[in-house]
Amino acid sequence: MLYNENGKAFAVFNISWEHAWNNGKNHDAVWVFFKSIAPGHGYEHINVAKEGHEVVTVFSPGLELEVSVPEDGVGCYVYPGSTYRGNVQATLRIAFAQGSFRDVDPRGWDFSVYGTEMVHIPQGGFTVGAPDTTALFYGAFFQPENQGKYGGAISLNKETQVLKVAENGELYYRVSSHNYEGDQKGIIPATYPKGVNSFYMMKYEPTEGEYVAFLNTLSQVQLERRTIINEPNYYEQGGSIKQVDGEFVSEFPNKPCLFLGWDDGMAYADWAGLRPMTEFEFTKAARGPDEPTAGAFPWGSNNKSKIQRLPNSSRCLVQVNEWDESKMSEENKAYFGASYYWVFDLAGSLWERVITVGHPVGRSFEGIHGDGILSETGMTTIDNWPQGIENTGGIGFRGGGFYGYDREYHEYNPYSPVTYRRYGGWHGPARNNAYGMRFVRSDKK
Repeated sequence: MLYNENGKAFAVFNISWEHAWNNGKNHDAVWVFFKSIAPGHGYEHINVAKEGHEVVTVFSPGLELEVSVPEDGVGCYVYPGSTYRGNVQATLRIAFAQGSFRDVDPRGWDFSVYGTEMVHIPQGGFTVGAPDTTALFYGAFFQPENQGKYGGAISLNKETQVLKVAENGELYYRVSSHNYEGDQKGIIPATYPKGVNSFYMMKYEPTEGEYVAFLNTLSQVQLERRTIINEPNYYEQGGSIKQVDGEFVSEFPNKPCLFLGWDDGMAYADWAGLRPMTEFEFTKAARGPDEPTAGAFPWGSNNKSKIQRLPNSSRCLVQVNEWDESKMSEENKAYFGASYYWVFDLAGSLWERVITVGHPVGRSFEGIHGDGILSETGMTTIDNWPQGIENTGGIGFRGGGFYGYDREYHEYNPYSPVTYRRYGGWHGPARNNAYGMRFVRSDKK
């Protein structure tokens, strides 16, 4: 419900999600954001006030729920504020920022609330690159010694660390004949997000349900660019979004959203107030502060035989051992394909598109967040993000992707070790049933 008291607007709504945690190492959260629905104006983003929020009622025993608003007020985080493991169900009262609504008659106004599950990646140093020379054949980072010879992995301990990419620099990598790993040069500046500072990352890949919610707020002109269901072989290769009576729907709302092109993803990230992640942030979320081991996947071992979270015939990810996430622990996270910080599917589902260090457009990325506002044609309005279907550079691929059970498995697909970056500098923006991405947000910005 939307209320207005003494010129101040706020919303009261219920929130719930399953298998939440705060375990001392990190916590999960929901990123919550709002869109207004005004007569004659369609959907517009509503910013959140810095204060004035209230957890009205908590229905989950033992849960202390917190609300945190970043500096830009584009949304807010809701998370367990102390040690907790279980489901969340609560009623919240969130105050909106002054001036969030158009200066028109408020009668008939309404709002929609959206949320996506996130994982908090805490502040701290970590290691990028390969602990073994085998990974060098797959474009892995390493610390060069004497004309590009292998000198070990690289420690990142400062967010503003500057790295020279060169044979005698601070970071280097080898390339194959196609140069898909990157240009092997340049300066990774202080402004490129390293992952040392804390940030939030989507717990799962964007789902069909989340993309459907996004599509249903767009104008007809915006939909001309962002509708993905008309791609060749969309339904044959696993897509299930449909349009029924003018509304987009999905039979499988929790399924990873296949066929997201880069520009589709950037529009969604901007609309949701998030941003793309960098190669270094991918590594931090996957391996945490642990010393890397040769060939390790995001769950910490070089063995993929325990994986029980697999795509079924509809491309939904299911636990074939019938466990649910309440059973996940540090000891068995490999069965769930979960990373050091319990981020799911960083290997084995869809390729994770990242902001590469292998191209000048990628290296110039500064981590600017989306503001909830798209262009009239359905494009992101954040100039610093790589965009465009053309081969303009700036993105890469990590983690491996599932193309179908008829596709031969190999040493880096569909499960790719954390260090492998055979396509770490390849600009692949097109829609494909194995290409994905997930989004992040710098903490407290």
